[in-house]
Amino acid sequence: MEEAFAAAMTAATSSSSAIPMDPRIWRHLPQGLVDRVLAFLPPAAFFRARAVCKRWYALVFSDSFLELHLRLAPTLPCFAFFLLPSKPPLYSTSAASSSSSSSSSSSPAAAATTTSSTANRSPPAPALLLDPVSNSWHRIPLGTIIPPGFSPAASSHGVLCFISDDAGSKTLVLCNLLSKLASQLPPTPTPRLFPTVGLTVGPSSISAVVAGDDMISPFAVKNLTAECFHADGVTGFYSPWATGSALPRLCSFEPGRMAYAAGRFYCMSCGPFGVMAYDVGTNAWEKIQPPMRRFLRSPSIVECGGGRVVLVAAVEKSKLSVPRSVRMWALQPCGRAWAEIDRMPHDVHAQFNEAEGGRGFECVGHGDFLAITIKGSNNVLLFDIYRKEWRWAPPCRFLHGGNSSSSSCCGGLRGFAFEPRLATPCMALLDSSSFIPFQGFSG
Repeated sequence: MEEAFAAAMTAATSSSSAIPMDPRIWRHLPQGLVDRVLAFLPPAAFFRARAVCKRWYALVFSDSFLELHLRLAPTLPCFAFFLLPSKPPLYSTSAASSSSSSSSSSSPAAAATTTSSTANRSPPAPALLLDPVSNSWHRIPLGTIIPPGFSPAASSHGVLCFISDDAGSKTLVLCNLLSKLASQLPPTPTPRLFPTVGLTVGPSSISAVVAGDDMISPFAVKNLTAECFHADGVTGFYSPWATGSALPRLCSFEPGRMAYAAGRFYCMSCGPFGVMAYDVGTNAWEKIQPPMRRFLRSPSIVECGGGRVVLVAAVEKSKLSVPRSVRMWALQPCGRAWAEIDRMPHDVHAQFNEAEGGRGFECVGHGDFLAITIKGSNNVLLFDIYRKEWRWAPPCRFLHGGNSSSSSCCGGLRGFAFEPRLATPCMALLDSSSFIPFQGFSG
């Protein structure tokens, strides 16, 4: 191993202008110190380094190294994008009922593949990871971990949440894209169609919320209730899908994601626009009035910049002397007022408006970055909040030969905040889990 490390370091320095490292020194580094160096590597570089020797390859199976990685690895703001189908899938209520009755005692893959509705569906689309710092794309296939008939719904840190497509009791599957570890939550008691999903995880805790689109009959839905799942490994608290407080009147959730900050989930309600907030501690919902709600288009609630809740939306006041723009407001500490923090420059907005063409857009935040995706397009517009810098992400080479403007075969990209982690200890809180051997980045 020491010779391999020395060779790797020599090769790395020989291609640069740095002073060559003496292999007589570097080959005798203690293994503990080498592990600390490897724990600081970005995931893509770490997976490449695993090819150096057998010991480095086996580090992902070492509990002591994974614990070291959790303590030392820097936070990397990445985004996970998924290709949306051009047409929504067909839904079956009968298949959903049979799925929920058998999934409580089986693995995520087995529970979904036993239904007739999922048997003929294609495997899930791969996850496309965008690193906004290096402007690089990576591709991770999901066919071995996520069964057909599931769609991405939420994310938190290094965990992505997928929800069953069939109408009825919903099944949520949590997975770590890097470790290929998947765990299934118990099915929700209330049948739903297109609920809004929120997720937050910690080192030893999981909290999930599924809200709205209650199926009051096989032919009608109504936003009535929300269900909450909580598991905490420190306190031993476990509450599978307790019914939360009633949703506020006249709320109309758009199927999408929730943002989480300071113990509260946030999501958008349409017709008219409003911001819904759910306090996990008090089990209470409230409605927050957004700014300029009569003139907003395509609003999104995101969490970014150290726990700030930000509203991103297009403003169109055609009959007033206010220019059209895309603006950002931050929720103030009082929890009721908003303050504008930035808006898209005129030249950038002109390019964005031409590319968007009134089709609508979505926004997701992570760290100091915002990513805006256009419906029916593979373009991604990035905004660096700290540097106040707007730029288009490079075309994804895994889509249509790298042509991001091509949208004839898809409904666009849906993005989620993702923090690449080799280990997510909270997954062990769920009983039904499966481990599939590691697969590295593709590309």
